[in-house]
Amino acid sequence: MLVTDRSSDGSAGVRTQRGFTLTELMVTLAVAGVLAMVAVPNMRTFLQNNRLSSASNDLLRSFNLARTEAIKHQANVVVCAVADPTLAVPVCSYGPFKGWIVFQDGPPSGPPSNWQFDAGEPIFERHVLLDSSITVKTDNDGIEMYLATGFASPAGVKNPTRNILLCDIRGNQAVGTNSVERAVLIPASGRARVSATSADVLAAGTCP
Repeated sequence: MLVTDRSSDGSAGVRTQRGFTLTELMVTLAVAGVLAMVAVPNMRTFLQNNRLSSASNDLLRSFNLARTEAIKHQANVVVCAVADPTLAVPVCSYGPFKGWIVFQDGPPSGPPSNWQFDAGEPIFERHVLLDSSITVKTDNDGIEMYLATGFASPAGVKNPTRNILLCDIRGNQAVGTNSVERAVLIPASGRARVSATSADVLAAGTCP
């Protein structure tokens, strides 16, 4: 005589429950460990590259904004490095661009620009401090002034920067003909650009 286990809905069948064996569990953990060993370094590299790209593109956007506002308002507009962009009256540090502001330096018909933010001058942008893992180096004073023509100002009270390098603990690590480092280049025409090519990076200086 055949005996079946009848379920609550009336259907017949044998119910069995089965878990992982110790061998299966060990194999699963081993595979997961191998995948983690491969994924973690790749993720770290991805995050490092993303930070450098974001920081350099933010700088480029700020320079483009300054150039646009200078032409629009027919006034001198400055991008300068500051230690604390959140202050009501931020002070240009003339150092590396870890944080920065974009502001109009004096009215169009006012006195000559003094290459420093003064209370009451319009601020077009404040950029928070970059991640502490990023090193920033400039070739001159950490400031750039755009004239009403859209051109980058020549030396005045300060020597405006022309080359900015951004890197991390990897330094100038080559990837083919490129580098993990980023260079932000500002020619006299004022048309800034970002480059990752080893040639541009090396020409701009060394970092860190």
